Amino acid sequence: MFRLLRYTPLLALFLLAGCGPDASIEDQVKGRIASMELAGENGERANFMAHVATGFGAQQGQMTRDDFRRFMFLQMNQRRRIQAQLFPITVTVQSANLAEARFKALVTGGGAGWFPAEGQLFNITTQWSFEDGEWMLWQADWEPIGP
Repeated sequence: MFRLLRYTPLLALFLLAGCGPDASIEDQVKGRIASMELAGENGERANFMAHVATGFGAQQGQMTRDDFRRFMFLQMNQRRRIQAQLFPITVTVQSANLAEARFKALVTGGGAGWFPAEGQLFNITTQWSFEDGEWMLWQADWEPIGP
């Protein structure tokens, strides 16, 4: 309950910013990222993958959309609780249909206890394409920071 309350104002801001037709591309992409973060933390695999484009690729072309779906399924099944803290998200608009978002993510996971059993900080670079009126995750690359 407290976790939900802590994220409610931020989530509402992202969702409202990303929904309106007058929202900037930056706000729309950040809204998509926030939706994916929430779906991932709630273990909602289908909602998470709904934002991933059909032609998605990751890790410099080493991973397809299906590979990524299996990877996320494995991560969500291995850890009872997954949380991510994203900061700062920088969106660069490359054209009307293409944008890049870069950020760091602290991802933690573990059992049902109060404290996470494990965690890792990542540098993440994503490419977003505007398809059928929605921003979709087209490409993602991530690398761990530190040990």
